[in-house]
Amino acid sequence: MLKADQYSLLGKIFLGIYFVWASAMMANAQTPQGEDSAVILMYHRFGEDKYPTTNITLEQFEAQLAELKKGKYNIVPLDVIVTALKNKDKLPPRTIAITIDDAYVSILDNAWPRLKQAGFPFTLFISTEPVSQKIPGYMTWDQIRKMTRDPLVTIGHHGHTHNHLIHMSPVRATKDIEIASAIYQKELGAVPDIFAYPFGEFSPTLEKILKDQKIKAAFGQFSSAASSNSNLFGLPRFAFNEKYSKMSRFNLIVNARALPAYDILPISPVISANPPHIGFTVKKGVRGLSAMSCYPSHLGEAAKIIRIGSNRIEVRFDKPLPVGRSRLNCTMPGPDKRWYWFGLPFFVN
Repeated sequence: MLKADQYSLLGKIFLGIYFVWASAMMANAQTPQGEDSAVILMYHRFGEDKYPTTNITLEQFEAQLAELKKGKYNIVPLDVIVTALKNKDKLPPRTIAITIDDAYVSILDNAWPRLKQAGFPFTLFISTEPVSQKIPGYMTWDQIRKMTRDPLVTIGHHGHTHNHLIHMSPVRATKDIEIASAIYQKELGAVPDIFAYPFGEFSPTLEKILKDQKIKAAFGQFSSAASSNSNLFGLPRFAFNEKYSKMSRFNLIVNARALPAYDILPISPVISANPPHIGFTVKKGVRGLSAMSCYPSHLGEAAKIIRIGSNRIEVRFDKPLPVGRSRLNCTMPGPDKRWYWFGLPFFVN
């Protein structure tokens, strides 16, 4: 590797099922020393008030960093999490990685100094075209090279054009990735082996392309904690902007833990049958499944949950997903005053 939602609805979940917390806590009294769970944070701009949908204010960012500086969090390079998930190794509780997409100059000016002062490693996913074209508001390659000399900084692959790869033909998508790889090699001397999908959109076709390009893991933009059961080429990240950066939400996220779910349906996030049939099995021994709530992003209410046996969850709703990007968020109280958070992305053409 090159070194270098419905959130208001979620609030209703947390308040509405709080009464079950006490019983869940008693049933799961011991906190494990290691866990199959990690949280990955995602940012774009810092202190750029003109772009509130992709920006976080400096006051918000500093408050988040102050929380992360507390001793209970384990802030690690992204590759530590990727390696642990691939090898099914346990991680310390509250293991977190920080990622930033695109190469906006506010990262250089505002985020990097604060992250350096905190001693926090982070990964910067760079699309090569805006940098190479010297588009105003983006860093230059000289500035990026300066950042890569910091041992806390890792550069990740983000394609060339930052267009919707999911809508490209396989040949065109491959070409976009190959052009970026050639530019990384020229400008930085190596090609990153971790990838962030532009707009968080991925598919089995793109997964195959990335594997052929020797990429070892890839990241989307949907809310969920990650575990070894997660698809290494569709890993989740919690995104932040001005609207969704309140400390109440941030604290829930950085203390979230992965629901040990497997046999997940649908297999592909690209939806053909709409509404999709959604299901997953939860590892035996996890208690409190009756307290789970699941919220599709296009509905104003919780979806119907069907329990099959003791640990199979099926999620149903009648209203089809809209064209574009949608999400499902499922949460429930965990054993140590932390919430299980399981999410899925959906893409409808």
